[in-house]
Amino acid sequence: MGREKDSFKQLLRLLPKGWEEKAKELGALQRAREIKTPEELLRLILLYLTEGQSMAGTSAISNLSGAATMSKVAVFKRIQNSGEWLKWICTHIYHNAGLLIEKPGWLKSRNVLLVDGSEDSRGGTQRLFFMLHYCMDLFTLSTREFVITEEDTGEKLSNFTKLGPDDIVIGDRAYATLTGLSHLKKHGADYVLRLRGRAFNIYDKKGEKLDLTKEFSDLKTWEYGEITGWCVINGEKEPLRICALRKDGMAEWEGKKKLQSKGLHVSKLQEEYNKYIIVITSLGKDVSTEQLLDLYRMRWQIEIAFKRLKSLFRYNEMPARKAENIKTWFYGKLLLAALCETLVNTGRFSPSGGRNRK
Repeated sequence: MGREKDSFKQLLRLLPKGWEEKAKELGALQRAREIKTPEELLRLILLYLTEGQSMAGTSAISNLSGAATMSKVAVFKRIQNSGEWLKWICTHIYHNAGLLIEKPGWLKSRNVLLVDGSEDSRGGTQRLFFMLHYCMDLFTLSTREFVITEEDTGEKLSNFTKLGPDDIVIGDRAYATLTGLSHLKKHGADYVLRLRGRAFNIYDKKGEKLDLTKEFSDLKTWEYGEITGWCVINGEKEPLRICALRKDGMAEWEGKKKLQSKGLHVSKLQEEYNKYIIVITSLGKDVSTEQLLDLYRMRWQIEIAFKRLKSLFRYNEMPARKAENIKTWFYGKLLLAALCETLVNTGRFSPSGGRNRK
């Protein structure tokens, strides 16, 4: 027990200045009954996210440990309003550790929104499967929108409705569809979306169908290329910029391995597309090809954090479908990933409390 407390104290040292005051300011610590301090509340939340797996389980473990005697309802009330507090802590940890991506100056006042989705399961006597779709600011980690759908609802841009002219939406291959582009156009949002083979037809100025792998076949390793074309959305021509970056051999091999891991046969077309990062965009020529592809690649840093969530912290086990509960769960998991990333990068964690910087 003593070593556990020492370890927890070391974790607290990683938290940003003012985290305790923010608990009351952001409404996480409203009543000081069973839980009297921000430290006790954070311990309860981390217990819920790692060992408890449910409000009832957290209540049972808390009661057994003697930390606090709390019912399932009491645990729920203490945790459900902590989302904004956890988001504040998480964002500041990422920023202080240099893990938060700095917004490029050329974006000015534009919001860059990362959209993604993940199949999740809910525990209980019956396993209920559904999809969590989220829209998150790439540079602040603030979530614009959470959407929960049935498992047969795929990853698509129409899942998100809180979009506007100040937004640039970043998404992977699943989102680059004609219906998706139509949805963004309706809301006035720009986009940078990765393109997959046979997503839809793209034509040149003569009206001939473009073969993008041939168009970019002369690119050398890590060389940028760009062509212009158009597609048809709701019966009208929609101009497109198509930008590409040629991968090196290792990146190409890793991409093919990822495709194979899904258990599907990798076609010749997929192999060809895998040689490049190809994106389509609605942004104008005032943004260079290099800037566009660098912007798309920035999303990978967030993906790394989510890989840690899925592998280490049972990210796929979402406890509930209510917005406030999801926010607490989501930012709590992201906080765990941020703490792990900080500990790994600085070597600040050891049972003896000493430093062992890598």
